[in-house]
Amino acid sequence: MKYFFYILAIGICFCDCAVAADDFVEGDVIVTFQPQLSEIQQDAVLAQQKLRAGKRFSRFVARGRGSVCLVREASRSTAQMMAALKGRKEVVSVEPNYIRHFTRIAPNDTHFSQLWGLENKAQSVNSVVGTEGVDTKFTTAWRLAKATTNEIVIGVIDSGMDIDHPDIRPNLWTNLEEIPWDGIDNDGNGRIDDLHGFDFAGNTPRITDSGEHGTHVAATAAAAGRNGRGVIGVDFHAKVIALKASTNGITILTSATLAAYDYALALKQRGVNIVALNASFGGPSFSTAERNAIIALRDVGIVLCAAAGNDGTDNDVTPFYPASYDVSNIIAVAALTSQNQLSSFSNFGATSVDLAAPGSNIYSAGPLANFPVTTSVTVGSTTYEAQVLSGAGYVTSPGVTANVIRCGIGNPLDFPLGIQGNIALIQRGTITFAEKVANAMKAGAVAAIIDDNTASDLTVGAWQLNTLQNFIPAVRVTQASGEAVINQLPSSGTVQNGPGIDVPYKFLNGTSMACPHVAGAVAFAARSFPNETMPQRIARILDNSTPVAALNGRMTIPARLNLLKMIDTDEDQLPDWWEMEHWWNLAESANDNFDMDAFSNLDEFLSGTSPVRASSQLAFSRAAVDSGNVFRLAFPSVIDTRYKVEQSSDLTTWSTLLSPISGTGSEIELTDPLSVSGNSRNFYRISLLPSE
Repeated sequence: MKYFFYILAIGICFCDCAVAADDFVEGDVIVTFQPQLSEIQQDAVLAQQKLRAGKRFSRFVARGRGSVCLVREASRSTAQMMAALKGRKEVVSVEPNYIRHFTRIAPNDTHFSQLWGLENKAQSVNSVVGTEGVDTKFTTAWRLAKATTNEIVIGVIDSGMDIDHPDIRPNLWTNLEEIPWDGIDNDGNGRIDDLHGFDFAGNTPRITDSGEHGTHVAATAAAAGRNGRGVIGVDFHAKVIALKASTNGITILTSATLAAYDYALALKQRGVNIVALNASFGGPSFSTAERNAIIALRDVGIVLCAAAGNDGTDNDVTPFYPASYDVSNIIAVAALTSQNQLSSFSNFGATSVDLAAPGSNIYSAGPLANFPVTTSVTVGSTTYEAQVLSGAGYVTSPGVTANVIRCGIGNPLDFPLGIQGNIALIQRGTITFAEKVANAMKAGAVAAIIDDNTASDLTVGAWQLNTLQNFIPAVRVTQASGEAVINQLPSSGTVQNGPGIDVPYKFLNGTSMACPHVAGAVAFAARSFPNETMPQRIARILDNSTPVAALNGRMTIPARLNLLKMIDTDEDQLPDWWEMEHWWNLAESANDNFDMDAFSNLDEFLSGTSPVRASSQLAFSRAAVDSGNVFRLAFPSVIDTRYKVEQSSDLTTWSTLLSPISGTGSEIELTDPLSVSGNSRNFYRISLLPSE
């Protein structure tokens, strides 16, 4: 049996690595001349066809690759110019000036269309139709983000947050130096059980949202994204620390704020990569202590993103603190509408407010406890009525599913090793419900069912865990239900204690909502430019925003936050960090072909190959025939890049093998479903596809 592959001159590739045809600029061609031709000789060749050279790419001459230039002639078609120049001995190649279609991330979060601040297509959001393009360029910007394993952290000084919310829990910062709920200050920082932050107003580790503000803010900045549910944060890979500073969800004391600043400062000095604190609060009174604390944050490289205020007044005349402190690490943020106007409630200030971000009709997460809750236990095909234990954690529909394991009355020694990651079924006994559930948590259970071994009615009484911990989901069932569950074991079960999956979200307005967009942007900048200093990071955000005429004279940078321009400051479709890694400057453009390997720089970026090594190309990495005469091949992929794989027996007629294929960031293996036999010849090629 024989197999043939269409192999490029670079012999390591089992493929035809041609890029899928794109649109092109009519009336443009890109010409590569023989390397020995001078510019005068090139001009003479073009003059014979009544053409003139436009932009030249002289670097290629020095590299012995020939001189490349753009030729533009509005009165002639691209096809006509190609026909006139093709075949001339002085010309290596002539081709269209392709328009590359930039790819974007494709969020699958169910409420993404409500997030006009991330992508505004003039959709109606909360009955308000926006203006297309008035957004932060989130989807295209994230396609340029640098992959990193570094943990990037945002501290949210607010009313706490709902750590059980499914859009927040995956991105919670965890204090690995603290043993959960042992009542001991394991890391010696003066805070007991500060696992995901701390409540500086109540001096407890319980960081449950005392209102709704903190949860909403945290999710705008860093909600987990592309998880098929809810919303997505500006930096959906960043971690959030809950720095609770309000007991009522309405007011916040400077003392609690100072404690939060101090805590963040200590974590930063310990090595936690806190890049920003979100301060969606403020007032008219100047505090020297607070200003000095913010200076201390500045000295360790933490940006303070501060809301400008919601009084509709001029902060130059009536300051609003902390936004109005004259400290260089503060970014003061005003609110913008989806129609590119300053929100009617937003404060402003030509010298005291820095820029604007989306702040009207902002959709984000709300605490689960604020929405109608379903509480139940399902084992096998039977669903049992259950009662929530006050203070227990929440889990949205469809609930948490795992094996149900009997754990006695919940003493520490009653939990078997197999309880890790499973649901504890616990009987009533001589210890409190709070102790039972706390012990289940320490043993690794993900939920707890309390079997009430008395014939009680679930509608009678309010059962409370009655401590300041953050508990796993825990519910109570009747004695009869408990006995029925025991009779079904061993079995898996589901505990639900929360609203439906798409319920716990709401709209809020305010500079409080604008501010976390900028905090998320700081994290986004730190992700792709980790070595930049704090002043450089702030400048990257402020200097690369989108001018807004309606903001002229009303803030220092009369502009809207722009994530895309932050990462691609020269707007050449290539991320700055990538250009600097390869060339130490931003001189290259997307359509340049630095290493002359038939791939543009943009193609190289999208396919994850090197633009400075001709041997690094989009190619199949493995190819083999299995015992069933089925051809298998594989190629490395870049997340979000779309690929097409085609097959041919004669290099003339190509049929699609698989299209489109979305990159995963790792190798993709695929199979030709057509078995091959005899002396058949098969050729395969892979190409990039434009974004959807």
